[in-house]
Formats: sequence, structure tokens, C-alpha cells
Amino acid sequence: MWFLIARQLSGEVTVAESNELQELLRRHPEEQQLFEILHSYFVFYADSERKEGDTSIDYEEKFRRIIEFKPRPEDFGSSPTSKPRISPPFSRWWHFAAAVAGIISLASLTYYYIHRQKSIVENNANKTNEVFSKSGARTKLMLPDGSQVWLNSGSKLNYSNDYGTNLREVDLEGEAFFDVTRDVKHPFIVHVSSVNIKVVGTAFDVKSYPQDATVETTLLRGIIEVSRKDNPNGPKVILKPNEKLIIDKQLEVQVQHYANQIANSRKSSTIGNISVTAISKAIPDSNKVETSWVYNRLVFDGDSFEELAEKMERWYNVKISFADRELVHYRFKGAFANETINEALNALQLTAPFSYQINNSEINLFKK
Repeated sequence: MWFLIARQLSGEVTVAESNELQELLRRHPEEQQLFEILHSYFVFYADSERKEGDTSIDYEEKFRRIIEFKPRPEDFGSSPTSKPRISPPFSRWWHFAAAVAGIISLASLTYYYIHRQKSIVENNANKTNEVFSKSGARTKLMLPDGSQVWLNSGSKLNYSNDYGTNLREVDLEGEAFFDVTRDVKHPFIVHVSSVNIKVVGTAFDVKSYPQDATVETTLLRGIIEVSRKDNPNGPKVILKPNEKLIIDKQLEVQVQHYANQIANSRKSSTIGNISVTAISKAIPDSNKVETSWVYNRLVFDGDSFEELAEKMERWYNVKISFADRELVHYRFKGAFANETINEALNALQLTAPFSYQINNSEINLFKK
């Protein structure tokens, strides 16, 4: 009851709380008189402050003044010259006054506790959680709603402390695979580069490293929709299972122009800077180029040496340089799992004529 009274006096009571307080007072009429006195004193000082031209109210000072208030005869309907007319309920005024002071103190403490908790909640809601997967490593985490996320090497994921309160939103830099817990009331949104990827419950991969020229997302299960951050209610590209969307970062502004055209052709489409490609259902997820890394396998299928070198840099946390630019055009097909960097390069030498030198974490490639 005193918690609700404190809320009522501070002006922050909700309709439901006010109704609950009135019901409690109705069931406990002996408390009604105490509440009315508290309310009268509170309003009295508020009115006094307003009359003095002070529109702001210092609640701490207000409570102090109420607690230190000394009753006068006229406060109970008597004239200054007459003896106070005290009715039976006030026969033990000082005991009662002490009780009122104690109640007000409790209300004061409750009021400040409420505001302190509210402040803490607001501050926590503004804080973000950041998870980073360093180069050469892969990280798995579980979000508060049970959704699972795998972060690829050199990737970063951010989400706020109020994740799931209204929406489930994360910011991604790099590559991540999401297995999202279904919750139709709280859509899951990935903010990456200048696009939003929205889902309800699904499994998909998103790749967008800062140095990448494209944003890629591959859908395994469910449905996702991709829209621009600056126009989330505009046209969207809808992906179905086993489809891959690639957007050129330099021309992302054309998403709206091509979204509807992409939707008309599902097998394989390339329009301007956007392409949607079908992914074979027959290939296991562990062997798909887009998702093999989740299974600790680096799969490459027709990659140029330059493209493969970029993947290997993240995978092994090394820096690879080409002494001869002709090497970048070599193409490779295969997979690495538990191989060391030396074993991986030696395997590549079986199909391409090159040599290499390793100096700490820097690798130089030479044409034979």
C-alpha cells in the first residue's frame, strides 16, 4: 500500500496502480484517514511553492519539510485563540505524528528507490554488449532470447541491454551465422552496412567485412527480407530457403529500384548491383562455401588466389602478399580443416607453380 501511496504522491502512478490503491483503501478504511492527511500535506506544500512562483518541486526538501511540520490549532479547524478541538482519533497526536513521519519517510525512500531503479534501467538500456571474434578464431554465443550466433574470424556483434523488449536488434561487422529463435511478436533484425535484414525465426549467414565490396546473405531456413536502413518501409528483397543475395556496397542505393524485379525471378537473377542465386539443397551445410566455416572448414570453390588469400588471412591470422601479380589469377577448389598454414600452402603448391616465404605472420608468394 505504501509503495502505491508513494507513487500516487509523486505523480507517477499508473491508472492500474491508482485503481489498486483505491481498492486497498476501500478494504482498509482505517488507512484512508492516514492517506488523506499525507495527501493534504503534500498538496499544501506543492500549492505553497507554486504561489511563491517556484514551478519546480524539490521532492527531497518537500519530504523534509513535511516530516518537520509542527501542527497548529488552526490546522485542525480551530481559531488561533481558542483551544484546539481534538476529536478522539487525534487524542494521541504526537504518537500519531510520529507514525505519520515514519510513513512519510518510508514513502520518501520508496519514491527515491523507484527513481533510482528507473534511472538504472534507462542507463542499462542504453548500454551495449559487444562480442568480438579475433582473427584466426571463430566464436559462438547465445543471445538472451536463446538465438545462437556463430561469429567468423575478425567479426564483431553488438546488441543493447534492452534486446528483446520491443525488437531483437543486432549490429554486425564481418560475418555471422544466425539460428534465430522464433518469436513473431519480436522480429529479429540484423543491421549491416546500409541494409537491414529482418526475420522471425530462421537460419542464415550474413557476410559484410569493412573491406568487402559486397554484402552477402545466404538463407538456409525460413524467410528473410532485406531493406535499406534509411527506408525500412520501402521496397524489400525477399529471400526464400537456399537462396543467396549479393549487393554491391558501392551501389546499394539501387536496392529499391531492383527489389521488385528480383522477386519475379527466383532461380538466378542479376539486376544492376543485386543478384539472387539458388544454392544447391543437395550440398550439406558443412560443405557449402557460405556456411562451412561454422563447421570449422574453409571451403573454396573456384576462388582466385587473391580471393583465397583473403580468406586464409582471416582463417590463419596472417598477412599474405603477392610478389608477382600473375599469381592472383590462379584458381583453386578444395577445403581446409585442421591443416596448418604451412600444410595448406604445400597443398596448394600441388596444383599451382608458386613458392612462399614465411616471416612470423607475414607470407610472401613468388611465381616459380
